Amino acid sequence: MSYVTIGDARYFYQITSEQIGTERTVLILLHGSGGDSSVWEKQIDGFGREITVLAPDLPGHGQSDGPLRTTVKDYAAWLNNFVQQLQINRFFLAGHSLGGAIAQEYAHSSSQKVQGLILAGSGTQFIVAVDYLETVKNNFPAAVHASCLSAYAAGNVSRFYEKGYAMLSRNGNNTLYSDLTACSAFDSKAWISTITVPALVICGNDDKITPPESSQSLARLIPAAQLKILARAGHMVMLESASEFNEAIKTFVLQTIEITGASVISAVLI
Repeated sequence: MSYVTIGDARYFYQITSEQIGTERTVLILLHGSGGDSSVWEKQIDGFGREITVLAPDLPGHGQSDGPLRTTVKDYAAWLNNFVQQLQINRFFLAGHSLGGAIAQEYAHSSSQKVQGLILAGSGTQFIVAVDYLETVKNNFPAAVHASCLSAYAAGNVSRFYEKGYAMLSRNGNNTLYSDLTACSAFDSKAWISTITVPALVICGNDDKITPPESSQSLARLIPAAQLKILARAGHMVMLESASEFNEAIKTFVLQTIEITGASVISAVLI
């Protein structure tokens, strides 16, 4: 298990099993609301030798110490401390849902560190129903059940429901409530078009939480963005269509490296 200490707190991250060198292409994956790095199980070790993958548990999630951060900006500031502590100078950044909001915020504030941006199941805003927030607070099992029914394409619910339910349950209602509140306050419309790094916007065609229209709008607003919509997938597209998802990201990363003329990303991981 890998941990990094920032201040007096320890934060867990998963990392590819490939040997780490001083010159590697690095991809950091950020999970969504109420989740943890386990959602990236199909991406860890899923990109071959070309890419080193790191997937942290955000503060207060999974195996990471708290406290929870209450805004997307606070999570982006934590991410900056995380990469500084690991001495990662340049990297590709991918985020899913809330993680996509954090990735947008980070690319906006620290674009010099981001070589490419991958936004999955994301948007410039997130619509969070007030009655659902109340259910999270007052009847958490019912909220988790509703989330799991909505998170996957209809044909995929039976395959992924149990694991999704367990993940949300172990992270708890305070985590999900705090994350959803942070999502509801997020709005990148005023500045998203200033992000000039290459971007891949990716979503499932049956995403009920952040519908494809959100990804389509996001891709239109980012000047150097391309859009990929995957069939037979919902909000948890990285699990439901893992092979297609991984291939899209790998192609994007390698093409971006070729276009920018940067064959390697300098990083030292300790």
